[in-house]
Amino acid sequence: MKRYRDIAGDAGSNILGQVADKRERLEARLRAVKWTVAVLSGKGGVGKSAVTVNLAAALAIRGHAVGILDADLNGPSIAKMLGVRDQPLRFEGGAVRPVVGPAGLRILSMW
Repeated sequence: MKRYRDIAGDAGSNILGQVADKRERLEARLRAVKWTVAVLSGKGGVGKSAVTVNLAAALAIRGHAVGILDADLNGPSIAKMLGVRDQPLRFEGGAVRPVVGPAGLRILSMW
């Protein structure tokens, strides 16, 4: 049985090339992002989701392209608040496309 230390190099997987390629694609997609706003707290139940939805909606109504990444491990509620909880994600061009909600908000939720 071979072990990792018995295999010279990357065994032909080109793992470094794969990681570099993914990083390049990610950086290319993120070049269009002008601003990032994080809404966070060390305590639960303080209204982080409500602040996030209201801030995003206010910016979207003013004509900005806005996306929300809901990464609340204890209870992702953004999708539920915006009425997109049961909408499936789409995979296009090797990437996940967010759900489009009210006011054109693009939403990715862990729900």
